[in-house]
Amino acid sequence: MNKEQLDLLQKDFIVCKNYLRKVASTLVDEGISKYPIFVALFDETDIDIGIPILRKEELGTSYTFHASHFEDFTNKNIVIEEKRAAFMENFKDPKLFCCIFVVSYEESNFVFIPYDNEVTWEPTQRELLN
Repeated sequence: MNKEQLDLLQKDFIVCKNYLRKVASTLVDEGISKYPIFVALFDETDIDIGIPILRKEELGTSYTFHASHFEDFTNKNIVIEEKRAAFMENFKDPKLFCCIFVVSYEESNFVFIPYDNEVTWEPTQRELLN
């Protein structure tokens, strides 16, 4: 993920982190998933992951966000069976970190952003996840 896109994501995150945290808590508290994932779409990518919850046109942000979860990612083979354990091992506490799958024409990556801090954490063994 290039630095410019990461900077834009962090700026957008400041705008919508409280809402994303609330959605993540709902997914966990209602037993839908222990692993909430948000999909951040930079380009006008047509993607069938999760449901749209925040549109960049409405917020004036650079990214559109969809709400999803780990089970959806495995059902759609975005995270393949052989990578499940590595993904779950790298997954951060959803009460403290927001898991975001960033999608652009160039690439797709998982990043974790702490809700209470704007510093992004990326998995140390990214090749095990993708």
